[in-house]
Amino acid sequence: MAKMIVAACRAFPLLLLLMCFSLQVQGRGYESVLKTLATSVASSAAATVADISSGAVELSSSTSSSDRSFDAERDSCGPQIPIETPTCDFLGEGNGYELRKYPEGEIWVETLVENSTFDSATFTGFYRCFFFISGRNSKSMKIEMTAPVHITPVPTKNGYKIGFFVPSRFKSVNDLPQPSDPTVKFYEPKGAVTAVIGPFGGFPTASDYEAKFAELKKALVKDGLKFDESSVVYAGYSSPFEFRNRKQEVHVNIIS
Repeated sequence: MAKMIVAACRAFPLLLLLMCFSLQVQGRGYESVLKTLATSVASSAAATVADISSGAVELSSSTSSSDRSFDAERDSCGPQIPIETPTCDFLGEGNGYELRKYPEGEIWVETLVENSTFDSATFTGFYRCFFFISGRNSKSMKIEMTAPVHITPVPTKNGYKIGFFVPSRFKSVNDLPQPSDPTVKFYEPKGAVTAVIGPFGGFPTASDYEAKFAELKKALVKDGLKFDESSVVYAGYSSPFEFRNRKQEVHVNIIS
């Protein structure tokens, strides 16, 4: 099994970070697989996985479901999954998309990966944020995993921002520990009306997300809605062990 995962990760580096997302959510160990990965994948990836294997990062959720301050059925917005997602108000549907209103007050932790491909930026950015919630912060605090993982193209930097939603139990940035990594920042978006296409399945590449965004833009133009193209976000909700009924979306903010 370890050899199969190593081979897959060599071909698809995004798979490795998705594995770790799933392992944390499910509270599973797989130390032997991660140790094999640490000696077999590219050197930068190996260093990261070595930290995990040595115990510097734990791949288990730090908060049990009974401790979480949300109700998945009541509060979730978008795909229904067993971990917390941002709340929103559903405003209606268009031709192949829906409109949601996200409130002010959300907190995200994010990092910018410049001069990078989609796969490389997603890998690097995921681990920066993942290490933060796994205890690499000023209080060595472990924070539960949420969804979606946001991937935001940043053409001016030839790269991408990767972001994790901060659990709603943290009411302000002052309640959070400071990241040990200076490239990891907190971000508090303004409330917005957002057009969303999806969820759609598969393991999308950058080209797949771009095609979905093109489909969304076409539908919005047809319906006479103006949008801020620079606000596009790719949102991933599913673990790599879900091969059917996977859930990804593309979001863009509507201009009123």
